[in-house]
Amino acid sequence: MKKHIILLILVLISLFTFCSVASASNVSDTNDSINLSSTSNSSNIVINSTSKNTSSINYKKNELFVKFKYSSKASYQKISKMVNLQIGATVIKEYSDVKGLQLVRIPANMSLKDAIAKYKKNSNVIYAEPNYAYAENSIPDDTYYDYQWGLSQVNASEAWNITTGSHKVIIAVIDSGIDLNHPDLKANIWINKGEIPGNGIDDDHNGYIDDVYGWNFISGNSNISDDDGHGTHVAGIIAAAGNNSKGVTGVMWSATIMSLKFLDNEGNGYVDDAVSAIRYATKMGASIISCSWGGSEYSQALKDVIDASSALVVCAAGNRGCGANDDISPVYPACFTSKNIISVAATDTSDALASFSDYGLNSVDVAAPGTHICSTLPGSQYGYMQGTSMAVPYVTGLAGLIKSIRPDLTALQIKYTILNNVDYISSLAGKILTGGRINALKALTNIITDSTAPTVRVNLKGGSYYSPLNVTLTSSEPATIYYTLNGSNPTKNSLIYTGPIILKTSQTIKFMAIDRSGTLSYVYTDKYKIYRTVKYSYKAKVSHKKWYKKWYKHWYKRHGKWHYYWTYKWTYKLYYTYETRYGKKYILT
Repeated sequence: MKKHIILLILVLISLFTFCSVASASNVSDTNDSINLSSTSNSSNIVINSTSKNTSSINYKKNELFVKFKYSSKASYQKISKMVNLQIGATVIKEYSDVKGLQLVRIPANMSLKDAIAKYKKNSNVIYAEPNYAYAENSIPDDTYYDYQWGLSQVNASEAWNITTGSHKVIIAVIDSGIDLNHPDLKANIWINKGEIPGNGIDDDHNGYIDDVYGWNFISGNSNISDDDGHGTHVAGIIAAAGNNSKGVTGVMWSATIMSLKFLDNEGNGYVDDAVSAIRYATKMGASIISCSWGGSEYSQALKDVIDASSALVVCAAGNRGCGANDDISPVYPACFTSKNIISVAATDTSDALASFSDYGLNSVDVAAPGTHICSTLPGSQYGYMQGTSMAVPYVTGLAGLIKSIRPDLTALQIKYTILNNVDYISSLAGKILTGGRINALKALTNIITDSTAPTVRVNLKGGSYYSPLNVTLTSSEPATIYYTLNGSNPTKNSLIYTGPIILKTSQTIKFMAIDRSGTLSYVYTDKYKIYRTVKYSYKAKVSHKKWYKKWYKHWYKRHGKWHYYWTYKWTYKLYYTYETRYGKKYILT
């Protein structure tokens, strides 16, 4: 009988309401069921925005900035004239305050790429670059964008000036299914081009018949309709179509969402179906997998299939609240030690850890918005949900944006790019590994290619020692080591290790390292019991010998008669005195 591990949907402990289209005042945290239809009149909702799609880099045609080496005005003019003549460029403008800098126009029949390459070949040219077009932050014209507070919290609009996503990025949503016909999702739904719809044949020989849009692992068929709403909501946060004048926008405006259904209409599923879904996602080319679910039972099979996947797997930390620490009471798969997992906690509108969210310094990596999140729902609807389930797709969407501009990055490189570019939040310090909430702009402008986290070695493991004790910490690579001596969790504001830590009293040292690329190590803990010597006095009973002559008669016989004489022998008797003496002993400090 297969092991029944119920994977609890992490959102259902909290609010599930619908948005109103009648007026902005009706969009509130309420238990009433007020539907938002994509075709409803929303004239009372005023959205002040600038609609721009700047997913591609823009620049002025046939113009370049070129900076020449400058030793003297005469030599600069001679060299620049000669180089420009060779390329056929004409000078548009020179900048007297930046010596050697020119704005030039290249021939109409020459590409910018070729012109830049020719300039850079000349040793007298310091740099050549396009005359880029900059723009104000990209704000989509989606009807309910103003209600999506989480997007502004993670600097999504600034990130959209760099990219709004790409259909080349395949993201698997392993959940309760997706409404394929939702007007804000259908443009971003994955289609298995190797499968012919409805012919009852496994055309692409992947073991699944007619899996055109994904697969239902509960029923064993291609019906991936969402009878719970959770999966559709998650998908909308990741990649609801942006700037389409309707509904909401996802973190990504463009993506390819693969729907893999393993949660039923009550939000429960089995490990074997989750394992099959992850294997399917990996086999069919998903580079990112969203897992907004979890359970308290450890499954080695689930961990093994995640370890074997090349995808980045984003998991929910849990919604148990009441100070639930995943380091002590784990939630899986979020707490697996798999390198390709990102475990996500939820924050509220004040950037504080959400009241329901689990945390864990070594088991939870990062936080993202997770309260009162507006997104897509089945039946072309929109509504609010909250939970770490809603935080996961923010991180998933950010991973997709990174993959859009750097398709060459591995899962680990994307992971560390996200973790190393957070906004540090004091309330999260010591609660989760990074101590921060994701920042899309930072991540996109500071790609991390280092996929190796530093480790820290201590010369003496925790235990019992004599004072003074020298503790030495060594990082596996150039890194800054932060530590505390009071048992609290280290942060970037903690003590910085600069040399041996001298312990004269019992201490608990917690330490971590951050390398030059910003990659964090785990937090290590060593407890030391330190003993020191102390002087003490005590009364000692001392025995003494007092010697004396003991006389006795020595008898002898002579001429038949007994005679004697007196003689003696030395002997002693013991007597005692008490003396004060001094010693040393070890005591625990």
